[in-house]
Amino acid sequence: MKKNIVFDLDGTLLDTLEDIAISANFALVSLGFQPQESAKYRYFVGEGVFKLFENIFASNVQTPELIQQAVTLFETHYTKQFNQNTKLYEGVSKMLSFLQKRNFKMAILSNKPDSFTKMCAMKYLRQWKFDVVYGVREGVPRKPHPRGALEISELLHVKPNDCYYLGDTMIDMQTANSAGMIAIGALWGFREENELKEHGAKYLAKTPSEVIKLLAEV
Repeated sequence: MKKNIVFDLDGTLLDTLEDIAISANFALVSLGFQPQESAKYRYFVGEGVFKLFENIFASNVQTPELIQQAVTLFETHYTKQFNQNTKLYEGVSKMLSFLQKRNFKMAILSNKPDSFTKMCAMKYLRQWKFDVVYGVREGVPRKPHPRGALEISELLHVKPNDCYYLGDTMIDMQTANSAGMIAIGALWGFREENELKEHGAKYLAKTPSEVIKLLAEV
């Protein structure tokens, strides 16, 4: 019986977009650049903070030094205000409670820095039991590399093909498939249906309630 699930964090469990945009724009303005519209961050995020600023900066202005300055400014600012606008998506609370009641083993794997991932989980998700909570850690390649997902399956003592993986971007679908997990695309998150389908979603869910329906027979 497949009673194991790995979640992405941003865009899947938590709507973090506005707080990410605020801190990223703080970094941009501090460095003399124009802020970006919050909606554009839907396409900038998903691959970690360094890649976030690579996606923002035009290739003719970005240097590793500039990006690192932006990352440092972002992280300092985000630490102070990460919880100003962030919230659980509608229906996530019900979904997590259902899965916990059904004795699912639950884990989180994010491309957010590990400290921020744990900080957000502690703030917003502490009423549910997650066996593993991982963000980006030194020495571990970020998603879509399968290593983090495979480490989680080992810690849960389950086979990867007995794990569902719920996420909202192509990075998540690629991660799930490269790790041999069952990819579920969350359509309430940051990206569109076509992206998730094209990158290997086995199932699609418009709402967390549809995830409950999908997993109710497990």
